[in-house]
Amino acid sequence: MGARDRAQTAKRRGTALRWAGALALSTAIVMFAPASFPDPASAQFQEANIHHSGLLGTKTLALTFDDGPSRFTGELLDILKAHNIKATFFVLGRQAERFPTLLARMRDEGHVIANHSTTHARLGRKYSRNADMLLAEVGDTHEVIAPFLRPGQGLYFRAPYGFWRVSHAETLNADPVLRHYVGPVFWDIGGHTSIDGEGKASASADWDCWRREWTAEECEVGYMREIARKKGGVALFHDVRERTIKMVETMIPVLVADGYRFVTLDQVPAYDQYKTPQDLPSVPVASLEGRQLADNSPRWTWVQ
Repeated sequence: MGARDRAQTAKRRGTALRWAGALALSTAIVMFAPASFPDPASAQFQEANIHHSGLLGTKTLALTFDDGPSRFTGELLDILKAHNIKATFFVLGRQAERFPTLLARMRDEGHVIANHSTTHARLGRKYSRNADMLLAEVGDTHEVIAPFLRPGQGLYFRAPYGFWRVSHAETLNADPVLRHYVGPVFWDIGGHTSIDGEGKASASADWDCWRREWTAEECEVGYMREIARKKGGVALFHDVRERTIKMVETMIPVLVADGYRFVTLDQVPAYDQYKTPQDLPSVPVASLEGRQLADNSPRWTWVQ
């Protein structure tokens, strides 16, 4: 274990040891706060996935892309820019470290950068038993993406595989930075594959399409049929396979012509209830100091 890893582990361990006390303090605040103060339980990480987006039936789509960035993400950004569409990218920390220039481009072109953990781990029971591990999965990725977040952007987390446990919310909400996240955010479209009686896809999940060795055209049928039924929602894709990029490229013009509008998660009103109350201290943001690290990524510090 290198010096940097030991320092991060020590920091996370210190947070883990403090979380119980912090949780008790927050409980006391809730008990004695005025009635007008927002309930912190509805302003932080939730005990279950957030399923309700409020977008069904509105002909509004929030395009979300998980597991990147990758060598295909630049092409996807070109496509989105050509159509003036902003999306939300749930990035992995290990991937974000490899592609800092893509994160900078996401920020500069108005997209929302969100947290999808560091290693795409299934956040099961062992993460409940070991707070350090959970804090590292979420916190380390936050540290990687923080320099690339636009001022005022919301913080969003999506659990890998949608796997989540009640106790995770308590642990993460005790962290003074991570408690500002909205999450875990689920999806409305693109979460499963189903086939109708004629053998055609009535719903598609891109990762499952490629496992079945479908073409982009075959996979697109399922996405478009699910969108047509639901008339809007949070759509799940993965920007780590070229076929997904090609599929999105052909879907967008059809959806635009059909009158759909596109938003980021910052523009989804249903998520506002989960955001940190304005009465509480503002979320820390990154301040660029004008210096560069060896890998040409900006050096940053937290400011309040």
